[in-house]
Amino acid sequence: MDAATSGTEDKTPHRFHRSLSGLGVIILTLSVLSPGVSIFVSGASILQQAGTGSVIAFLIGAVVCYCQTALIAELGAAYPTAGYDYAAIGHAMGDWAGATTYIATLINMPVFLNLSAIGIAIYLAPFGIPLSATMITFITIATVTALAMLNIRANEMLTGIFMLIEFAALLLVAAIGVWHAQPDAAVCVLNPVHLDNGVWIAASIGIIGIAVNNSSWALAGASQALMFSEDMKRPETIGRIILIAFLLTVFFEIAPVFGTIVGAHDLKAVLANDAPFETFLGQYLPAFLLKLVSLSIAIAIFNACLAGFVGLGRTVFSMGRTELFTAPINHALTRLTRRTDAPWVALLLLGTSTALATYIPLTAKLLLLSGSTTILTIFYVLGVYIGRRSGRTGARYRTPLFPLIPLLGVGIVIGEAVVLWLDAETGRKSLFICAGAYLLAFCYYRFVLMRRPGGWKMRGPDDIDALVARDVVDA
Repeated sequence: MDAATSGTEDKTPHRFHRSLSGLGVIILTLSVLSPGVSIFVSGASILQQAGTGSVIAFLIGAVVCYCQTALIAELGAAYPTAGYDYAAIGHAMGDWAGATTYIATLINMPVFLNLSAIGIAIYLAPFGIPLSATMITFITIATVTALAMLNIRANEMLTGIFMLIEFAALLLVAAIGVWHAQPDAAVCVLNPVHLDNGVWIAASIGIIGIAVNNSSWALAGASQALMFSEDMKRPETIGRIILIAFLLTVFFEIAPVFGTIVGAHDLKAVLANDAPFETFLGQYLPAFLLKLVSLSIAIAIFNACLAGFVGLGRTVFSMGRTELFTAPINHALTRLTRRTDAPWVALLLLGTSTALATYIPLTAKLLLLSGSTTILTIFYVLGVYIGRRSGRTGARYRTPLFPLIPLLGVGIVIGEAVVLWLDAETGRKSLFICAGAYLLAFCYYRFVLMRRPGGWKMRGPDDIDALVARDVVDA
């Protein structure tokens, strides 16, 4: 339906038709977080950085990421809406927290999507496409914007097919590595070393620590299932869905890292190359198969962009529904196509801003993104503590080992902040920039939203708002 076809509809919160199963949400979530992109892009730098310590770094990173994921699973299960973790935080902590996180991370959406889109040109290079990298990026963004207008069930099927191709490439790397496991493989994994100017040296705790931080970031993203929760038939199960998506991500990311380290017959050549996974596969596969692997990586990136547009388009829709902006903008953002329930204005806005983000320098993009996760983790920890005490969270999914996991979350925040602070070139600047963004966002809430007649209150889909209100009363 069109969400703004009548005056009556304009006065009530809008929502999407509930047509997705839990499996459908898992498919879309794994597509947008894309283990393939994380490994072949982010994982490559981790391998170069930590060497054979990458396996240990990913295992520890999985524990770190689990703590963050378990926290947001509890918050999201208590308020499963397209508003993503921002709305879940606002439900647990108060409207101010929801508005602050919504606004502070607004610019991150097109930047995040653009970083994925520009990677496609790199992996299409072996095919000699006569287009510039910028043009390929623009074509990718235009294509995924158009496809995101389809019914979400159609996107579930499309992303599912692409996801199978992506997983096949990851399993290929893992299987080849295990099949060709070297005699000293266990020693390499248990006694981490990395290359320094072509010489093997022991990987220090600092090196492993930075790799743990980066690998936990590469494994993150299961909470993006929340973006599709308004389309779920049973949104109350979203907490478990998030954990299932996380476990699958851990397997499909760690397996190829392990396979590469234990199976390379020339490990020095692999770790010295900017494309370690492709170099590893080149030791065992003919050139034409390597091209197919490059194509599968490009498909994985495209799939991540498509699923990201579908999910984040819904999050932008939810910003309009909760009236974060002026009335005309809010009205436009909540318009849905009649046939597919796609938030077409939100998607067009997202597509345009993602294309424009191509002209933002890479350094600036990293500054905007790298510190944001650390600050959000603070909200996760506080959200679970406050939500449990007020009875707003914990009814449908409870973070295990409470309060141990939130306490570990405090340690994670401190560790991530220290790692970012030690990186004077990017990390430290990112902390200041992201903290400034959150401060400005709070000021927007305090001096703009709260000065409206009657103030401002976060809104979600009518059925979820009614359900959580009943749960809070019962608690």
